[in-house]
Amino acid sequence: MLWLAQGKLQSWSFYLTVWEVGFEVTLRLVFAALAGMALGTICTAVLSPILWYFESSRERLIDWVTKFVVVLVLFVYSRYAVIALINKFWSYHGPRFRLALLTAHFLAFALALCIPRVRQELVTSLDGFLGTNTTRRLAIATVVGTVALVATEFALVKTAPTVNAAHVSRRPKSNVLLITFDALSAEDMSLYGYTLPTTPNIDAFARKATVFTSFYSASTFTTPSVATILTGLYPSESQVYQLQGHVRPQNSDKGFARAMRSAGYATGAFFSNPFAYYVANSLPNDYDFMPEPIFQSGSLQRMWDATRPLHQDSGFGSRVDEYWDLEHVWNTVGRMNTQLSMRFPAVASFEQAHQILAKLPDGFFLWIHVMTPHSPYLPDAANRGRFLAASALPGLTEEPDSLWEPHYQPDQQSQVDEHRLRYDEFIATADRAFGNFMSELEASGKLKNTTVIVSADHGESFEGGVYQHHTPYLTRPVIHVPLIIRTTGQQDGRTVAFTADQTALAPTILDLASVPKPDWMRGQSLTGWLSGDRKGENEGLAFTQYFEKNSVFKPLRHGTVGAIDGHYEYVVDIETRKGALRPLNEAQVWNLDRTADDPARAEALRAAILSRFPYLMQNLK
Repeated sequence: MLWLAQGKLQSWSFYLTVWEVGFEVTLRLVFAALAGMALGTICTAVLSPILWYFESSRERLIDWVTKFVVVLVLFVYSRYAVIALINKFWSYHGPRFRLALLTAHFLAFALALCIPRVRQELVTSLDGFLGTNTTRRLAIATVVGTVALVATEFALVKTAPTVNAAHVSRRPKSNVLLITFDALSAEDMSLYGYTLPTTPNIDAFARKATVFTSFYSASTFTTPSVATILTGLYPSESQVYQLQGHVRPQNSDKGFARAMRSAGYATGAFFSNPFAYYVANSLPNDYDFMPEPIFQSGSLQRMWDATRPLHQDSGFGSRVDEYWDLEHVWNTVGRMNTQLSMRFPAVASFEQAHQILAKLPDGFFLWIHVMTPHSPYLPDAANRGRFLAASALPGLTEEPDSLWEPHYQPDQQSQVDEHRLRYDEFIATADRAFGNFMSELEASGKLKNTTVIVSADHGESFEGGVYQHHTPYLTRPVIHVPLIIRTTGQQDGRTVAFTADQTALAPTILDLASVPKPDWMRGQSLTGWLSGDRKGENEGLAFTQYFEKNSVFKPLRHGTVGAIDGHYEYVVDIETRKGALRPLNEAQVWNLDRTADDPARAEALRAAILSRFPYLMQNLK
């Protein structure tokens, strides 16, 4: 309950109904009880021979073991409470302060055990839970709760909506392949002018493609950005605000892949980021083939499979949060890195793509979301040491401590620069895997009649005080992402400076597939720019949003919205109504405001936000 109370319940209330929150709480309590029963059974089985051998002193031995277990439980619980307090209130003090508090806790607990009266109170504090009647009632409640949860999940699965593909006598002749990389900033790609040769294979691919140089993500982290690509809706419209968010039932029929499937396209997808997979999975039956990835193979996957009756794919609750919590507990107990699911290799993603392609007939749409180069930055052997000495940052397997959040100080820039070089090596790893994949597709003939689109869900920042992404500041490196489109048979490369955002991607794909754009999809198709005939490149406008601290059940009250034209970005905080104007060439700085230099431009971009999102009017006036 301490773990649930430290923000978990509040975060659930942002995107789950009251009934779903109750379900998730019950699920975790039942799971904890089952784990406790299993652990108790194992301990009893191990101790039984010892108790049998020492029959004369069995009662005393049981008493000692019980007291030891009680003390151990109290120590672990109190230590977890200290860690929770540190993470909640004192994380900005840094690792030394954390170590000092944990050491003080250990010494205080040891001292308490040395005081007879305190020790007696500790070892008897759980007597009320260890009685025969209490343990029997808890066991019965656990069994009843487990049966009720499984029955509920099974009933919900049975009532989940299904959508059958339209029957077509002939498949379309064209194919569309979409490849998105997680956390790939356009600004660290040699294709977009970066000084290091990070993307030679993508560079080569782009020589016969159209490169959009002013393309922006709809948010600063995976889930809302992927939801925008899936639906063509901004986060404020899809109501996907949180990392564990999902497309709401009222929008579940607004996936562009469903429109393609209805037009006869065979659809497939593979998402190597768990949050991307589960938000895509909230659009039921949009894909003929969308296998659930094994994010962490081995014992954890076996546990996940064994407990599947408790977390069926019912569309009720938050399955991604259930997996995330199980992984966290499993790896914490095993003293392993708790981000193993975030290490899905690029090579493995493309291997999955090959397997799905083998099942798709001609006339397909396939979306591959590659986890690389998302942190932790772990370049392969061929690229490690390419830009930064291989011995540098040897322990770069986790995020830096919270001193770098929400923004870092200027005197830490040299450290951030080292992390950026390791990130650049990881980009080169993704690029190598992409090059091999494209060569294999070319050799197999799968690229025939296939339009290939390369993009990203969001970017990554190492400058201006912002590290990585998932930030409300909407700075340029976090939202500036690549967009490269190679149409069937294209031989000439083009560069387009027209400003657009991710709401344009779904209409563009539908247009390329000759599928009518739904009325609710307001984004503009970019196909007109692929021929090089369109003019007025500076007329485009992009929008980006960050609303993580809002409930999907209430009007938007917190967060930021940005508008980008060809030269400026304007970011407004909808709670304070304050806005900041940034020239794009300075828009990497999180706290920059040049409104005084060009108030007319600031007012024009603010008006554009009000016009595009009138439901924010009450906060922005």
